[in-house]
Amino acid sequence: MLPSTTVRPPRGVRLALRLGYPLAGLLLFLAITLAVEAAAQASDSFDGILGRADHVGEPVALVVAGALGTLLGVVWSSSVLAEALRAQVGVRAITLTWDDARVSVPRTLVEDVVVGADVVLLGAGTVELARVRCDLDRPTLLTALTDHGYPTPRAEDPHEEVFTPWERTAQDLPRQERRLLGARAEALTDGAHGDAELLRRQLAARGVMVRDVHRPGRRARVQEWRVIPEAVPALSASAARDAARTASARPRAGDPSARKGDRPAARRPWKEAEPLEAARPALRAALV
Repeated sequence: MLPSTTVRPPRGVRLALRLGYPLAGLLLFLAITLAVEAAAQASDSFDGILGRADHVGEPVALVVAGALGTLLGVVWSSSVLAEALRAQVGVRAITLTWDDARVSVPRTLVEDVVVGADVVLLGAGTVELARVRCDLDRPTLLTALTDHGYPTPRAEDPHEEVFTPWERTAQDLPRQERRLLGARAEALTDGAHGDAELLRRQLAARGVMVRDVHRPGRRARVQEWRVIPEAVPALSASAARDAARTASARPRAGDPSARKGDRPAARRPWKEAEPLEAARPALRAALV
């Protein structure tokens, strides 16, 4: 059996993190130490720290500060790399791990793969079994997916145009789905990516697929969603009611009260080609 392949961020990114953070720590602590030494040299009441750093260029303080800054930079870079996204691609499953989140998807459930702004694993009925921002080495990931027999990855999300921006006050979804999206937004704000991933799976099991995107003018990433209508009965009923209202509001031919150019506002219909029955196994797998 072909051994699994571990895919990490690009080598250049990892090298920059390993060298950049220690260097930044070194320079920062040296700058702080020099500022303290300058203050001590200019002051009659401040003699430095523990008898050191009493004049600009005092070597012991500079050496100690440089060592501390470098050490903290190494710890910082190691922490960032440990929390970075990594993928374990195997014949039986693909596992994605980042921060405190982890999702593992069996190969038999994966029917389509997207490697674009996000890594997306699609199952039956267009269910998203996994979705996370793609910070991986793309050539290595594409090679690993091909070698282990996964579907040829797409460069663009086939449902790109179907996603709707989430708004806390919107009433487009049933109450429970709105509550889950609100809880997930709070988890993302708090940096609780593990909780956010669990909430994403609960939403997927309810037929609501969610992604995080960056919008110009906004510092934080925002949620967008799409639905498999058959999986959300309240949505199907709501859509039927909206269609009935639209039909009743449409002016009849010959109605003198109808003005030329008036058009009733109608909600954009949902467009999902796959039946929900085919997606049920994948929906259950999304909660594993």
